[in-house]
Amino acid sequence: MTRFDADTDADRIELVAEAIAAHRERDSAFCTLEADEDPSDDPEFLPPWVQFADGTLNLDCTDEELDRLSTVVSRFGAFTIAERETVPADTAEEDPGTNVRIEARADDDRVGQFVDALFQDVYELPADFRLWAVEV
Repeated sequence: MTRFDADTDADRIELVAEAIAAHRERDSAFCTLEADEDPSDDPEFLPPWVQFADGTLNLDCTDEELDRLSTVVSRFGAFTIAERETVPADTAEEDPGTNVRIEARADDDRVGQFVDALFQDVYELPADFRLWAVEV
């Protein structure tokens, strides 16, 4: 890989595809993609992220984001929610939420399109958000 960030739809999709390819070539455990967007300027803010490994996407969602995730998944036929693990509020070290694993039966470009939709539609980031490949 020669670049590790992108801020347009087409470039982010390409970045995701290249990160997945680099992850496979390196035989790493997973690759991580992270948004560089803090709409609140909150010092405690943790940016949204998505991990990819062995044809599975892994991400965390709040309840509201989980509802939006179901809508995004319904638009992409090659993607299926395979597992959800909810962390109850009384046991969560941080905010309660749900860890979701999504099976991706698609080529790398289509995974890139799906990941871009996740960040924009599930995490409600603006169209010009910057995506980083932080681990490949």
